Amino acid sequence: MKTRWKEMTYHEELDCWVVIWGENKGYKMRCGDWFDLHLGYGRTLPCRLELGRDWYILTGRNDVRFYLKKNETYQVDVKES
Repeated sequence: MKTRWKEMTYHEELDCWVVIWGENKGYKMRCGDWFDLHLGYGRTLPCRLELGRDWYILTGRNDVRFYLKKNETYQVDVKES
């Protein structure tokens, strides 16, 4: 069974977040990209990736900001544009 969730990790050399699926396949995330962040227990958080001094996500009506930790791997579902 295919899962919609892909791993998003920080790529030090490219200085960006990358979503990996399959062998040698990936997507370089850019500012403004929308995705669902998997929170666990069936919960998701729709958010947008942005870059200031560091990478962060914006979510909610009031554009609440959460900074991403470069040493973490996140489960995401990238929105098709």
